[in-house]
Amino acid sequence: MNRFSNKQHPRGKSSGRPSNNFGPPAKNHGRGKPQKPRRPAPPSAPRPVNYEETGMEVNYLKELVDAEKPIVVVLSTGEKIRGTVRYYDRDVFSLGPADGSPKIFLRKSGIRYLYEEE
Repeated sequence: MNRFSNKQHPRGKSSGRPSNNFGPPAKNHGRGKPQKPRRPAPPSAPRPVNYEETGMEVNYLKELVDAEKPIVVVLSTGEKIRGTVRYYDRDVFSLGPADGSPKIFLRKSGIRYLYEEE
């Protein structure tokens, strides 16, 4: 078959004009289209603060233990307990109740907040 004939090309292209394909197709080595210069990424939202990494919680609890400051702990149930911090850990701290009852170990996950009593 002549390459200048008007017959349909096997791939569905018209072969009405001479083909410029002499040899295998050019390789672009996996690069695809030429890439545009990248814009800088938009600023991301600030990461949430991990209070264990800052060390501020530990400093505050140490200050409460050393000064034996009276505090009020509000539990997630809404109950309030008054006392002083005797011991603290990563997950738990011990509270010596102000009414003289035995000390209580409280999980930090069960506490809504605490504040210093004046």
